[in-house]
Amino acid sequence: MIQFSCLTDIPEMTKGLVRELRVRWMLEELGLPYEPVVYPHPETKKDPYLKLQPFGQVPYFKTDEFAMFETGAILIHLAMKYNKFLSTDEIERAHTLQWMFAAQTSVEPFLFHLFMLKFDPEATEGTKEKARQICRERVRVLSEQLGDKEYFAGSFSIADIVITTVLKTAMLNNFLDPYPNLLEFMKRNEARPAHQRALNEHIKLYP
Repeated sequence: MIQFSCLTDIPEMTKGLVRELRVRWMLEELGLPYEPVVYPHPETKKDPYLKLQPFGQVPYFKTDEFAMFETGAILIHLAMKYNKFLSTDEIERAHTLQWMFAAQTSVEPFLFHLFMLKFDPEATEGTKEKARQICRERVRVLSEQLGDKEYFAGSFSIADIVITTVLKTAMLNNFLDPYPNLLEFMKRNEARPAHQRALNEHIKLYP
């Protein structure tokens, strides 16, 4: 049985943003049974949890054979194991991985930084505005690169799962409003039945 870790409670504003949703969505796309393993936040900061996720974050991913962490690596593993959502064509596969990593390293950290500034009493409005400007620019680049395509690398892929979940945070700040192509991208992906099932199951954890 596939298991992955979740938290028992999260702030209201982060519902639908926790990274375990990416794994849950992928498993729903693949039609695989899974079992969420729920932890209170303090338990993720000590053993035995740290043996499965040494940074004390969610999710870890576990099967009867092995355990791993990092959502990008988990999605790649599942895509390769089941030959879905990662093209066997060399160029399309390379572009899929390119955009998946771009979302995680060139976009998400800036959005997360801006999000965390909301809770920093020492952050000035100038600091926050500079962070917003960086995020706007990153989103602009995504819009430009998507253009009139439906997906970032050919057909729907693990890159689109990650980009969609990353851009959920951007939507909190209305950064997508100037870009109809990104709004349509989000609408199209969030309407996928697998995403709807994953999101519904995710939300059930946090009534």
